[in-house]
Amino acid sequence: MALTIIPLNLDSAFPPSQPHCRCSSGRTALGTKTLVSSINVQQTTRSLSDELLSLLLQKASTSKPDNNLDDEINSLVRRLISSKSSFDPKDCIDGPLFTTIHFIGDTPLWEKIAIGNVRNVKGQRYTLLDNTSGNFVNYAEIWGQNLYLKAVGKFVEKGSVASLNTEVGDVSSSNNPLDVLTSFFSKDHDRNKPTPFDYEAIVSGASIVLFGKYTLNVDIEGTGTVRVLYADPSLRIFLSPTDTEVTRGAGHWESAGLIVVQVKNDLVYDDWSDHTMEE
Repeated sequence: MALTIIPLNLDSAFPPSQPHCRCSSGRTALGTKTLVSSINVQQTTRSLSDELLSLLLQKASTSKPDNNLDDEINSLVRRLISSKSSFDPKDCIDGPLFTTIHFIGDTPLWEKIAIGNVRNVKGQRYTLLDNTSGNFVNYAEIWGQNLYLKAVGKFVEKGSVASLNTEVGDVSSSNNPLDVLTSFFSKDHDRNKPTPFDYEAIVSGASIVLFGKYTLNVDIEGTGTVRVLYADPSLRIFLSPTDTEVTRGAGHWESAGLIVVQVKNDLVYDDWSDHTMEE
């Protein structure tokens, strides 16, 4: 019996494998890029905020003017304002006293009334009663906690200064988990507010307190606008877009264009007693 040998063509039996290519859709690639960009922006903003906070604490610890330090602070303030970061009022507005460490613009009346070679704390406390309104206390020490002025009132949300485009096009559903993360970082939560954002402040009364015992109530009324340019849980930047006047009992309180930079008070003065803020 003859044995026939049939040569094996391995090339035909096992054709060359095609290189494995996992191609992402254009939307997935764009989503990943948006996610990375959002994270980078948040990290940059946090870095700027931390740097500004450090300089503000440095300024609060010295009584001597330092023009170079003020210039550095002004530069960081401008960069944070330009970031147009959103904020959560429950985390960044509601809470304890925030003391004013730095301001840009004409010297306000509440800064001029301070006397004596003592520490004079000045700032504001906002208390949310619901999602859009609450109470506030404006606090200014004239001669330390021996003599201080306190104004009280209500504030209510006015809204974003910029007209926001809220139209959202149809987006097809996707099982890609990156799309969910991208959506989370590219859209603010419903409770977050874009900057600049305005609140209307309505002053209903004030009092002058001496030695924590003697109180002189002052019958004043007034309305102003508080514009939030930047806010996080440690510091915030406000603007007075118009002159702040009181219609009865006092005069010019703040000039239009005044920018104030405030820091959570217990980060600045850990020995300060907040009993003066009790209404």
